[in-house]
Amino acid sequence: MDLFEILTSTIFTADQVWLVVKLAYLVGLLMYLVFAFVVVRQVELMSRTFNGTVELPIKLVAKIHLVVAVIVLVIVLVVL
Repeated sequence: MDLFEILTSTIFTADQVWLVVKLAYLVGLLMYLVFAFVVVRQVELMSRTFNGTVELPIKLVAKIHLVVAVIVLVIVLVVL
């Protein structure tokens, strides 16, 4: 037995280790969702000062990014 197996067999069960991994994924995805909201907010603020034909595609990409982040979070919640 190596050190990892000794620690996991005596301190943690396999279910506890996977629970920690799942929680880490959920926390990471929630942080990413906050990031996606910040991106949308920053694009909205930028579009107030930026005039041109690129404004609509940038807003669209930011909102699609947010929607994809929400969909991924929902899928992960269902799977985990």
